[in-house]
Amino acid sequence: MSLLKRIVDSYMQKVSGLEEHCDRCLRIERWGGSMVLMVVDAAFTSIGLNYFTAVVPKVEEFNKKLVENGRIKNLKDLAKADIGELRKSMEK
Repeated sequence: MSLLKRIVDSYMQKVSGLEEHCDRCLRIERWGGSMVLMVVDAAFTSIGLNYFTAVVPKVEEFNKKLVENGRIKNLKDLAKADIGELRKSMEK
């Protein structure tokens, strides 16, 4: 077994539910299977925001303000979106 695998496995054993959470992510079961919301989730998570107090509420807000109304329908729309316009939409 590689050193990296041993290290990862040791961390996985310390956090209950982590393996299930990772498996769900890999099976694309988070955020109702929405790749857009998973990318937004990953972006917020990657900057160190607390998952349950900041990331989840902001992804839900993004969904309500930009996805449900059809403005951002897919990853192409997200990639082409103007960051300034997205910020304005989120501030409303």
